[in-house]
Amino acid sequence: MRKASKLEILEFINEGGVISPFELMERFGYSRGGAAAMLNWLKREKLVINDRRGEWTITNDGLRRLIYYGRL
Repeated sequence: MRKASKLEILEFINEGGVISPFELMERFGYSRGGAAAMLNWLKREKLVINDRRGEWTITNDGLRRLIYYGRL
């Protein structure tokens, strides 16, 4: 199975509003570590935040990235 692009993951988070790493694992076939690594990479880029433990949402920068690439 092909792993999702960062833009596909941002779209998924935007559609869901708030997601958990488990949802990434289910939807895209990531391992637990893979889902955590992807979310942490997006966090370092300031595209997502985790307000509460295990709950991730897209940031305004993440939304701008989706708009820039015509995904919104």
